[in-house]
This record gives sequence, C-alpha cells and structure tokens, in this order.
Amino acid sequence: MIGAHGGSGGDALDRTGRKYATSETALDDVIGAYAFDHGFAYASVDRNGVGGNRAGYSLTMEFATLAREEVTRRGRATPLRTYIVGLSAGGGITRMIAEGMPTPFEGALIIAGAGGDAITRMDRNQKMAALWPLIDPRAHFGIADTDPKIARYAEAIGTPIAARRLWPYTGASANAAPPTGTVENSTAKPAIPVIEVVGTWDDLVIREVRAYAERVEPKDRHRLYQVEGVWHMSGDDDGVQGFQYTAETRMKLGKDVADAMGESPSYIPTVREAFDYLVRWVEKGTTPPASQTVKPKQALRP
Repeated sequence: MIGAHGGSGGDALDRTGRKYATSETALDDVIGAYAFDHGFAYASVDRNGVGGNRAGYSLTMEFATLAREEVTRRGRATPLRTYIVGLSAGGGITRMIAEGMPTPFEGALIIAGAGGDAITRMDRNQKMAALWPLIDPRAHFGIADTDPKIARYAEAIGTPIAARRLWPYTGASANAAPPTGTVENSTAKPAIPVIEVVGTWDDLVIREVRAYAERVEPKDRHRLYQVEGVWHMSGDDDGVQGFQYTAETRMKLGKDVADAMGESPSYIPTVREAFDYLVRWVEKGTTPPASQTVKPKQALRP
C-alpha cells in the first residue's frame, strides 16, 4: 500500500505549533499501521511542498515505483497487488491515479478526497465568498441558527447547521475569484475499484465528493461511504492538531473552532472496514456494500 498525505507536506505540527513528525507519517494512525498489521507492506513519502496536483501525482507515481522495487528486493518477490490510499489533497492524487490509464495500482481508497468535481468546487467557493461575510461571527455575533442566511450558507457548503462551529475555518478563507489558467476536472471514470470515505460535516470537500459519485461511470466501480457528523479530519487523527494550530494561532479564529475540530467523531473504523472490503473486491471479486451513510463506529450494512 502506498499512502498519499493531505496538504503539501512538510512538518507535522501539534496544536501548539511544535513539530512532532513529518508528513510521511500522516496516514500511519489512520490506515498505514492497520495495513501493515494485516500483512501489507506500507510506504509513504513527504511531498514537502508539492500539493495535490499533477506534480504531486508524478511524485507519488515515482515513489510507488521505488517502493515496489524495494519490496521486491527485500522480499525477493514482486508484489502481486498494489493499493493506493490518499487523504484530502492526497485523495485528489489518488483520484488521478485511479482514473489513469494504465495504472500500476489494483485498487484505491480515498479519504475526504479533493478533486471530485471542479464545477461544484467553483460554485461552492463563489457562494461562500458572497455569503460568509453576512454571517461571520467576528462581525455578526449572535445570529440565530434559524436565520435564513445561516440556512443559505449551509446549503452552499453542503453541511448541516449543526456543523456551524466548524464553518469559520473554510469561511474565513473563502475566495470568489475564479482560478487562473486551465482548470483540470476529474474524468469520473475510474479504471480500478475505488472506495471513498468522507464525513458529512466536511465542508472542505463534501459537495464535490457527492457530485463525483453522481457523475462516476461505471457505477459498479465506485462506492461512497459517508460518516455522520465527522469533519475533514477525525478528532482522533493526530493530523487534526495541525488544523487546530492553524485555526487558533495563525488564523486567529478562536479556541472554539479548534476545539470543535478535535471533538469530531471518528471515521477511522469506517476507513479500515472500507479497506478490507476493497481488498476482497479486488482479490476475490466480492462486491462491497452499496454506497451509504453510517454513524461513527457503525458497521457498513451489507
């Protein structure tokens, strides 16, 4: 298994801004250690400044080749199958890899993945930029959940009003300016089996992940498992600390936003269950459960 971390890599920071690791370890607690304990060789690389774009795709593909060669050298046998897993920006890279032809991977697991649908993302960004200034708590403290402006913003980003404590992180960086240069959209045509896991409170990617699931063809090559009430990062993922540091210290959004990030329930059990289903899908032809929404720690329904 090859892991593709979120963001652009570099130092992993705790909530105080202290470095505790670098980004090649980012997925260890989510899926890497689990895969290793279940008989897989697992490897990840810190892209160290390279995001979830074509450069990130190329770097990940190059690293995967080196990793397979190293596993072959150490194990004295060529790996029979290779899986790719990515979170956030790394999920966008994983999506590119799954859609590539040919691809050296047999299956893909995408966690809170970027790059689902560019049109939906641009629509979201424009609406956020127009609506956030009207409800930003730094300027409009005390707006009730029942205010129509709150409902319009919830619809624009795709998460429920109950997730409102988390909104300032994405709202504060909303930008209506259209992207410069050519915008590359996903093809929504994976060449290998793909399973996605995302939280229903993930205001960074939820709308475009759902749009991708609507567009994807063939439908029987893709599954989407949504976990209720989970944000972009599980509260039990050590990577959430970096988001907390950014929100509270760098963006000055306040302690409550950072606390809400850490209080997010976990999608990790669903991620691991999805990986098990992916392996059986690839290796035994066992069809995984249909796309569905589950509660945290609830098993997927067959």
